[in-house]
Amino acid sequence: MDFPLELLAPSVAARSGTWARLGVTCEVRPVAPNYGKAVVVCEFESADWLGNLMIWVTGETELATIDTVHDRSVNKHYDLTAPADLDALLDELVALLADGRIPDAALIF
Repeated sequence: MDFPLELLAPSVAARSGTWARLGVTCEVRPVAPNYGKAVVVCEFESADWLGNLMIWVTGETELATIDTVHDRSVNKHYDLTAPADLDALLDELVALLADGRIPDAALIF
C-alpha cells in the first residue's frame, strides 16, 4: 500500500496557528519521484529548532531535528500506514517543539 504523500502539505497547513504560536516556519516541498520511490519533505525552523520530516511512498518516515538550545539531536523513524499516523507524528513534533517532550523510541544524541 502506498502512503498518500499529498496529505503532508494540508496536514502541516492545518496546524499553521500552532506553528505561528511556536515561532516555527515550515516549508513542504513538492513530492519528488526520487528514482521510483517518491518522497515528500517538510523543513522547519525556529529560534531553537531546525529539522526536517521525510516521508517516502512506502510510509517509511524520518524525523530529524536539532535542538540548538540544548545542543542535541532528536530523531525518530516512523512507519506510516494511515492518515491518522501522520496526525500522531505531527502531534509528537508539536509536543517536542513546544514542551521538549521526547517521542517514545526517539534517538537522542
